[in-house]
Amino acid sequence: MITESKVTEIFAMADDFCKFFYQMMEKYYISDKNKRKYHRDGTMPKAEVMVILILFHSSGYRCLKHFYVNHDYDSYKSDMSSSIILL
Repeated sequence: MITESKVTEIFAMADDFCKFFYQMMEKYYISDKNKRKYHRDGTMPKAEVMVILILFHSSGYRCLKHFYVNHDYDSYKSDMSSSIILL
């Protein structure tokens, strides 16, 4: 079982990675100005998605839906949302 402090630490590392990655992507990305954007941006931060996937792969579940529904994700979500403010 991963503790809440470990989840917060993983989230901080994932958030730092996402910030650096998107900074580099904007720097080197060649975009086509004429291409339409078909999808709106997601509401969940990308670092939070990364943490959910890291927890899923370390949990032993075989189905992401069962992990997301059965796991006590709400307690971690409050930690991740509060750590966004702290970072």
